[in-house]
Amino acid sequence: MNAMIFLYGMKDIEPKIMTKIIEKLFGKIQKSNYGKYEYEVKGVLSKGEYIRPVRAVVIVKKEYHQNVIDLFDAYRVRYRVFEIKVDSDLFKNKDFF
Repeated sequence: MNAMIFLYGMKDIEPKIMTKIIEKLFGKIQKSNYGKYEYEVKGVLSKGEYIRPVRAVVIVKKEYHQNVIDLFDAYRVRYRVFEIKVDSDLFKNKDFF
């Protein structure tokens, strides 16, 4: 399966904006009323669409790479992108390592 690997860096971005970018990219669990209620806020990528082997690296299925590029360009994140071949079973595993 063809995939895209993103190597990105947020060195010049302030921490508050970094958190916002990561939440928009991967989503988050929102808690309200002192943790009594939880709901999921969707990100640009869903669970089966990416692999995050280490920090600042994300492997995305090829059909979803434009969403990541648009988000990174909107926040001026520095990134490099390469096309790679990946076994499709890796996207189904919960743990990469």
